[in-house]
Amino acid sequence: MIYLAWFLNFSLALVIALLIRKLFSNKILKRISYAVFLSLFITSWFLHPGSRDMAPILSIYLIDLLESENLIQMRLVRPFVLVFFLILILDFLIFRYKSKN
Repeated sequence: MIYLAWFLNFSLALVIALLIRKLFSNKILKRISYAVFLSLFITSWFLHPGSRDMAPILSIYLIDLLESENLIQMRLVRPFVLVFFLILILDFLIFRYKSKN
């Protein structure tokens, strides 16, 4: 059942990111918005330091914000930035490959 939930999470994140991508006409803004929203929804991290349970960082951040009122949590920002840059680089490489053909 947990695999179905993660599959739905990734599928919905991809659909939402593609819909948001269509809102922009500038190519660079398209790529950046796609990378931001996709990485925001698919990046997962540990619930608590030392825990084995994982959850999407957006839900962890919102719950931590409500409970502890911390504005910046570096343990959540680092995986987000890593996934963001990986998606952005992959998107630029795919665009470059498609433009050569």
